[in-house]
Amino acid sequence: MQTATRPPTRPRGPLDALTRRFAAPITAGVTGARSALYMAESIPLFALQRLFGGEMNAGPPRLEKAQREAVLGALRSLGEQDAENIAEGLYPLSIFLPERTPLDHATRYARLLADSIGAATRKRQKRPREFAGRAADLAAELPDYYRRNFHFQTDGYLSETSADLYEHQVEILFRGVADAMRRQVIPPLKAHFGDTDGRGLHFLEVASGCGTATRFVAMAFPEARITCVDLSHPYLRAARRRLARFERVGFMQGDATDLDLRDGRFDAVFSVFLFHELPGGERARVLSEAARVLRPGGLHVVADSLQYGDVPDLDWALDAFPEQFHEPFYRDYARHPIEPMLEAAGFETPTTDTAFLTKIVRTTRPD
Repeated sequence: MQTATRPPTRPRGPLDALTRRFAAPITAGVTGARSALYMAESIPLFALQRLFGGEMNAGPPRLEKAQREAVLGALRSLGEQDAENIAEGLYPLSIFLPERTPLDHATRYARLLADSIGAATRKRQKRPREFAGRAADLAAELPDYYRRNFHFQTDGYLSETSADLYEHQVEILFRGVADAMRRQVIPPLKAHFGDTDGRGLHFLEVASGCGTATRFVAMAFPEARITCVDLSHPYLRAARRRLARFERVGFMQGDATDLDLRDGRFDAVFSVFLFHELPGGERARVLSEAARVLRPGGLHVVADSLQYGDVPDLDWALDAFPEQFHEPFYRDYARHPIEPMLEAAGFETPTTDTAFLTKIVRTTRPD
């Protein structure tokens, strides 16, 4: 596996020196607090799963010593990488500022607990294709693979309620480090484009969802144009509200296998946690479209789940994930490395890094 190079260090002023000095302790403090919060929030959630889902063993799997050490080591590395990225100026320290008030967070968590009862019941009764009202109307217009309740969540990706709860659910799943994993899409962009605020650059994010990764990239490249494409109208509406202060971010509902965009339009194309939710044929078509709309010499970055062999000590975690959630395409994804698929789509030989349970694969379109 090749290892990505770090971008060159830029000249620093007094504020940069302070950021560099305090990046590590602030990152450790924020990460520790988030992990403790979401770990605590997972306890009632798993209790509801046991009660309504008939899963007496619902909850985190019991880990052997070697597994526990592998997880803790990977978590430490992720925190250290996050802190180093901030110290190097790849993204600002303000990336840790919360988007919601504590009251908003608590209210959303209460709604999440109530919603989890339906998800647990749906899982117990094996009903992964259940939509109602407007969500059912939207589902009828979309590809068959998308018409399902991923993770057994209510309305899949096709309601305002789902859009509001989804990121919170993901953070509980990953014990507060999902955002840190998403942010690792930024270093390859910085390595490719150098010390820039993004002026003159146009990025495409495929499957932007609620805009979490978009927000991070927009903070790192405040003058870049970012076009967000997603199949879900409700998730795009949520992202539009969330990112209203970023005037250079635009939104387009569309299928990433057939983009209504001209050839060679974008300087970079990136996606975060997309490919493990696609059937194999769809993965190949999405990559081909990305190559088409990317300019020659442009950058393509994928941040997604680890695949078997990326971090052998964590292969067991890839077995456990689809057992707990409705992820019908995950096993196939985990067994078929994305790097050869990128080359088959016409990209240069990829470079791969890992960050806890995420792999980050970057490549370019040949000139």
